[in-house]
Amino acid sequence: MPRYFIDLHDGSQHIRDKEGFEVPGIEATQERVVGIMSAIAQNFEHGVDHQHCVAAVRGEDGAILYRARLSLDFDRSE
Repeated sequence: MPRYFIDLHDGSQHIRDKEGFEVPGIEATQERVVGIMSAIAQNFEHGVDHQHCVAAVRGEDGAILYRARLSLDFDRSE
């Protein structure tokens, strides 16, 4: 089975996945990304108007296969 890696970046921190995980194909990585992004969303800071995170999924050769973006924006009306 191919090995995939999920790197995370939130604008200030970059976490590079050094271990990766094996799944049958790239479609199966999406379930893992959704789980990770859900956990991140639950831990967004209260009182911050804009927060985001990008997950970059890499293949065994290191090439980025796709990116998933999560964003929370509060647009306050005056």
